[in-house]
Amino acid sequence: MSVFKGESVASGVALGRVFLEGFEAEESYPRRIAKDQVEDELNGLREAIETSREQIDALKTKHGENLRDKELRIFDVHLQYLQDPMFIDEIEKLVLDERYSVRAAIRKVVDDYDRIFQLVEDKYLRARAGDFRDVATRLLRNLGSSNSEDGPDRPEGGYILAARKLTVNDLFKLDHERVEGIVAEEGGISSHAGILARSIGIPTITGIRDLPTKVQNEDFVVIDGAAGELHVDPDERLRAEFERAASQLPGGVPASAPTKERPHETRDGTNISLLASCGSASEVELSRSFGMDGIGLYRTELMFLVEKRTPSEDMLTHHYTEVASGQPKGQLVCFRLLDLTASTPGFGVSRHNKERNPALGQRGIRALLHEGKTLRLQLRAILRATANCEGAAILVPFVTGISELQRVKAAIVEERLELQKRKVPCAETVKVAPIIEVPAAAFMLHAFLNESSFVVVAVDDLQGLLLAADRDNSRVREYYSTQHPAFFELIARMAREAKSHNKDLVLFGEGAADASRLPFYLGVGIRSFSVAPVSFESVLDLCRKVTLDECRKIADRLLEAPRALDVQRLLLRYAK
Repeated sequence: MSVFKGESVASGVALGRVFLEGFEAEESYPRRIAKDQVEDELNGLREAIETSREQIDALKTKHGENLRDKELRIFDVHLQYLQDPMFIDEIEKLVLDERYSVRAAIRKVVDDYDRIFQLVEDKYLRARAGDFRDVATRLLRNLGSSNSEDGPDRPEGGYILAARKLTVNDLFKLDHERVEGIVAEEGGISSHAGILARSIGIPTITGIRDLPTKVQNEDFVVIDGAAGELHVDPDERLRAEFERAASQLPGGVPASAPTKERPHETRDGTNISLLASCGSASEVELSRSFGMDGIGLYRTELMFLVEKRTPSEDMLTHHYTEVASGQPKGQLVCFRLLDLTASTPGFGVSRHNKERNPALGQRGIRALLHEGKTLRLQLRAILRATANCEGAAILVPFVTGISELQRVKAAIVEERLELQKRKVPCAETVKVAPIIEVPAAAFMLHAFLNESSFVVVAVDDLQGLLLAADRDNSRVREYYSTQHPAFFELIARMAREAKSHNKDLVLFGEGAADASRLPFYLGVGIRSFSVAPVSFESVLDLCRKVTLDECRKIADRLLEAPRALDVQRLLLRYAK
């Protein structure tokens, strides 16, 4: 017997025979095609897209009674990606212009997206790369012979899936078989596949490398999801213990009521604004279907990273119009200006000397002001795209002083006048707000409130800079994760400042949706949150379980705690 330790994604116990998926030698296919093959290739792509849509619709129907509304909407994300013009157009362009085969084009586009998402300092965007891979894998399997079932037969009945990456496709296949448990080399707990695995009760662990050297097809294994352990060929005694444990675990997940029809408020009726943080037009559409209160932050980096050269003003205007045009009248639509470092490949200032620490160098508004053409290009495109949008706003990233905000406002006035001279329709007014992530800006919040319509606080970046700890650096992760009293004091201070100026303070980032902290945020007076659409339902559920009086008491006690350990203990106690 062997035991291998991984990361727990979904708890529970699963036993069965192994089936290895995706470790075969890569299918041979032509990289380039002749001119007379282009039309057949594109027709094949369209058929694969249509087949993929039908499969996803069938999965939604089949699992509609077993999954909650939030999990079912993950399928909607995949449907949106299948019709995302940026994704599909890139594939078609490679086929038309460079004579790539469709399979080669899909693989190249997905590889490019993977590379791009890794460059962005945003965990949420990185996680979304998994959705693109899922959609691409489904397309590839639906392209003619790639959908064949060649290779070893799966075990009869239920089995344990061993895969390279945790994907939505492998959770459901096509879907006539039941996957009892999953072990994967890669895949995160916050990915859509991870969310679905937990929702449908499939014990899942990831992070076990070189699986083909540890298990073979037909090996009998046990997955202990809670412990994150894979037991290969356990003895009879241990096997019996796990069988007994598996039989005692409850199954099934009750479905919840549709969130779109539930008011966004606390248990005692206090209104809460739940805005969406998005990185693509597809996610914007998803947030609308959820009934969220607007777009609290739209990341504009993707167009610049995907294109091999700086996108044109017309391209940006078209893309931003997609985001703004479908929003209900008066709802907030906030475009964050580019938040890239000077060393990011493809960004206009990357020709300058590489910086030793780009995260604390010429990034965000610093880089945009240094390389003014890109800033002006974005401002013109946003002004044009929001000509008929009442709730348009521009967010300025990585500010340290109000002079940066003032320079952006002056540039907006100049670009609007230039557009009006050319008789180009554009927004008459647009709100401007800083993104507070640098502690110096947080301590000078009153000055920003005098200059802006509202403020957005990037919780995760502010915490990292305040504690001098990179959240992506495993060596200092314990420092970043510390529930430091200074962080809570700073949030409370900013909430008081915003209230005294009668202006909204919007919390943004993973930390804004942290269930353990949410009562504190509400208790100190914060009422607006910008969260990922997939986090919307859980945040709303928690808000509806608490009263404002309860939250104020929690906040008061947390602010009195002298040590990080005391804060941690209080958060754990209130979480129960």
